[in-house]
Amino acid sequence: MKSAGLISIFFFSTLCYAQSKDTTVWKAFELIAPKATSNTGAVKINMPLSSGGSLADVLSQYSALFVKSYSPGNLASTSMRGMGAQHTAVLWNGINLQSCMNSNIDLNLLPVFFFDQAAIETGANASASANGAIAGAIYLSNDVAPLNMTSLEAQLGSFHQKSLAFSHQLSVKKWSANTRILLRSADNDFKYVNYYLAEKPTERLKNSELQQGGFMQEIKYTLNKKHQLYLNYWYLETSRNLPNAMGITSNNNEHQDDFSHKLIAQHSAQLNAKTELVNKVSYINEKINYFNDLLSPAFNTANNYIAESQCKWKITPQFEFGASINYTYQQAHTDGYRNGKERHLFSLWSGIVWWSKNKLYKLSFGNRQLMANSEMTPSSPDLGAEIKLHPKLKLKANLAAGFRIPSFNDLFWQAGGNADLKPEVSRKSELTTEYKNAEFKLALTGFYHHVSDWILWTPDPASQIWRASNAKTVTSQGAEIASEYKWSISKFHFVKFSGRYQFVRSINTSVYFNDSAAFMKQLFYTPLHTGFAQLNYQYKYLNFSVGTVYTGSVFTTADNSKDNALPSYCLVNSSLSYLFNVKKHQALVSVSAFNLGNATYQVMQNRPMPLRNYQISIKFNIKHD
Repeated sequence: MKSAGLISIFFFSTLCYAQSKDTTVWKAFELIAPKATSNTGAVKINMPLSSGGSLADVLSQYSALFVKSYSPGNLASTSMRGMGAQHTAVLWNGINLQSCMNSNIDLNLLPVFFFDQAAIETGANASASANGAIAGAIYLSNDVAPLNMTSLEAQLGSFHQKSLAFSHQLSVKKWSANTRILLRSADNDFKYVNYYLAEKPTERLKNSELQQGGFMQEIKYTLNKKHQLYLNYWYLETSRNLPNAMGITSNNNEHQDDFSHKLIAQHSAQLNAKTELVNKVSYINEKINYFNDLLSPAFNTANNYIAESQCKWKITPQFEFGASINYTYQQAHTDGYRNGKERHLFSLWSGIVWWSKNKLYKLSFGNRQLMANSEMTPSSPDLGAEIKLHPKLKLKANLAAGFRIPSFNDLFWQAGGNADLKPEVSRKSELTTEYKNAEFKLALTGFYHHVSDWILWTPDPASQIWRASNAKTVTSQGAEIASEYKWSISKFHFVKFSGRYQFVRSINTSVYFNDSAAFMKQLFYTPLHTGFAQLNYQYKYLNFSVGTVYTGSVFTTADNSKDNALPSYCLVNSSLSYLFNVKKHQALVSVSAFNLGNATYQVMQNRPMPLRNYQISIKFNIKHD
């Protein structure tokens, strides 16, 4: 059954799709990004963004990444190429959103309504992030379009899911602005089969309510053709009840409140035809308040102050030089280190790109050096190459080194933190063969990652207190296949089929404390096989899509015990939408169904996921003169 599912994903992914019109019903996404990536030789995947849901929802439906979700609306993180969640940087307009407290970010706290574009880039290139991009990066970006339009979207779904999103775009002479307001709530009280009990009863999840609200304000001012000012501020507040795992009957009223402020101010200058300068300052604040009737309340606050300047200089038509300097001040106060901790990070990056005169070859080299307080970290060089073997065939290669400095929790948490931790150091390589024509795209990628001094929290044998240590070396290698096919059946009929499959073998090649049970074993919660395929059919303004997401079985213990393994699962999702045009205004009505096969599955052990469920939405775009 497993092999049949994988074969079907790859087969369907090589079928057909159509050329979409300018007025398209669905938001297109590209498995193989058509534009040049920021890092030579790396693979970039543009993701679709709908107005509802979180970034976790988008990644779980449209990528081959394994999203570790405890339940809808609760903690969600991602595993890219067999690495940990702390190894994937999440960059918003170039600013890293990873928490300085634990190096993670909850993807369910990032509503896609707040972003204009999202992309995944694999690799550990120095230019991606000053810290924490060992596995790759997720790019989120915003820009203000010169429009005069009001948008309103309402959604209703199973388990009392409700969402209301409002945006207003305004453009007056040199000024452009965009205001967004979002309200979301859900009871998430879905039914599930409790396999923890012998009789396997059907139960309903309790204490899983979600409430989220926030707003974003963007302002852009164009002084002239050479200078632009951009300001973006957003505030988000999320309150979540945390449900028990299966088998736990006590209700301790466990819940968590998250608050975040994010601000970026940027000046872009085209100094001359060859030189571009971008200066930005940013402030990121996060507060996490945790409550449990059996414990004292826990209050956690972190602040990041960032200043960065980047310059690009087109030396000749074949050479481009770039350099940037970044200063980050991190500060955190938690119950684990009540007096608070702080550190100063200085980062310097430089790189050069060369194109051949015939544009058939492209080479790049870059290096980033970070200093944390007064200590130098390992440097992060990267080398990329792209060779056009044929107008439709390209070969891409990338070599890079990366690192991750320990988080505040790793270093200072009492008890268990370890101030003597070393940075994690990685080596990475990948090779991609890419074929493209007007209708068909295919990319085959092989990759290799090696991470030493991996930081791990494990229980101390003597005290049973969990402690952080540089515990192991991990090697991850595998292959990815991505394909798209477009087919214009007739003037009004279009079909697209897309698919992606990933094989990842991520094993402990060295354990430092004689933990022989984990030696040469697959990392737990790291599936060997993941993939998805999606079919879109469009007739004029009507669109129908059906997709399948496959996740292979995962081990839940370091010794790879089959008794504790979670089985593979395949989810089928579908949607139907229609776009109404009334003069210059639009209304989009859509109905979606998730887990059509009513599969019973778990992403994390003893954490149930919903059976078949539905969602309906309507969106209005009102254009103003």
